[in-house]
Amino acid sequence: MSEPLRIGLRMLGFVLLFLGLGIVFIMFVPGPRDVADWLGNSCAHTQNGPSEQCSVWDVLELLTFAPFLIFVGGILALVMRPSGGTPMTIDLRGRGGS
Repeated sequence: MSEPLRIGLRMLGFVLLFLGLGIVFIMFVPGPRDVADWLGNSCAHTQNGPSEQCSVWDVLELLTFAPFLIFVGGILALVMRPSGGTPMTIDLRGRGGS
């Protein structure tokens, strides 16, 4: 796999991961009611019908995509690390203690 493609896929993984985490975050901090107000009149509940005010249930449907985004993004970010790279570790042997 070429290096630019690997870097691009890894960046895509991070974007998907943070997008999924962002969706989960906005469900708790501002709440679904505020997100529905932000979306405004952009929810169409029929195939060719007019758009209506978004409800809390329309916003909660976004949560069905969040686990998929987090899972796929995390896998891409982990798998596309540089080839031949060793796992990242934290060496705490010389720190603190007695």
